[in-house]
Amino acid sequence: MTCSLKQIEANRKNAQKSTGPKTPEGKERSRANGLKHGLTGAGVVVPTEDAEKLDERFAALEAELKPSGELARSLVSRVALLLIRMERSAEHEAKSIANRMRKAEAAFDDARLAEMENYYSWIAAEPATNARRLRMTPEGIKRIHAVLEDLRADLLDPMGHRWDWSRCEQLHHLIGLRRVDVPVSRARALSDAIEGNFRNLKEADGPDLDLKARQEWAVAALVDLIDGEIAKLQALNEAFDHEGLALDRAEAAHRAIFDPSPAAVLARKYEATSERGFYRALKELRDVQEIRTEVDTYQAVESEPGEEMGSSFPQPEADENGSSIVDEIVFMTIPPASEPPAEAPTGRASRPKLTEKKSKRRR
Repeated sequence: MTCSLKQIEANRKNAQKSTGPKTPEGKERSRANGLKHGLTGAGVVVPTEDAEKLDERFAALEAELKPSGELARSLVSRVALLLIRMERSAEHEAKSIANRMRKAEAAFDDARLAEMENYYSWIAAEPATNARRLRMTPEGIKRIHAVLEDLRADLLDPMGHRWDWSRCEQLHHLIGLRRVDVPVSRARALSDAIEGNFRNLKEADGPDLDLKARQEWAVAALVDLIDGEIAKLQALNEAFDHEGLALDRAEAAHRAIFDPSPAAVLARKYEATSERGFYRALKELRDVQEIRTEVDTYQAVESEPGEEMGSSFPQPEADENGSSIVDEIVFMTIPPASEPPAEAPTGRASRPKLTEKKSKRRR
């Protein structure tokens, strides 16, 4: 659809009125609109308010670790960053736990009410199951009791009973039945009788009464049926373990210490990743420092002026005859020239014996 020039001009004017924050403070706040916990992402791990803290941490670590070289300084910077991230993770977890503990009892009550409301909303789909589950909680018992009291009041209205198929169906759901169930329930038979249909009544159900009187009898009988259901609910409420429920509510704050939500699980993963990176960076920094120390030592040795081999060793002392201990060791290890070492026998030295034997055989 093509817009007119007037509409285009109006759109431009409206756009000029919604260009976002104008002041530096407003722009700074808008930068954090998508910030959830500030534990990941470039530029989000260290927000603006933590920049000074990071600089102070880096200066302190640099003075303590004394990095030598650009690589070591880079590793020290990474160590400082990971320390900030771990501190933010721990602070985020502590504040989240405190918030959950403060709201634990209210969340406990809300969860029970939400569960009851869910069962009541689906009672028409599965009346037997949801009516049974409603009777297992004080909230559910109270809800059924209140609705039954309303239905009872409709039957006993001084201006005339207000009863129809929808109220009949609601009554059936509360007692865990369906209005169309076969065989016909007692509540269905009495509800039909109130409308003038006595087909499903028993033979003993007011057979001698006229139409109006029999309808009034059906109203009274249905009120008695509802009173019986209310009595059952009161018995269930009295038998319920209210002390155990109060204990569960009181312990909700302690259970809130552990947060199983996906956001909390992800935050714990970020903290573990930061911790592993921290120790890895420390190890790499130590290795770089050791290599740097070895290189500096080697360069210092190479830069010294050269000296003759052995000049640094002390000269051996001479004995009374003027010979040194080194001379005696050399004399003892080198054999005299008059006794040359014996040569090992070779294969040629054994050949004359073989020829001698052959000559004997020839003879």
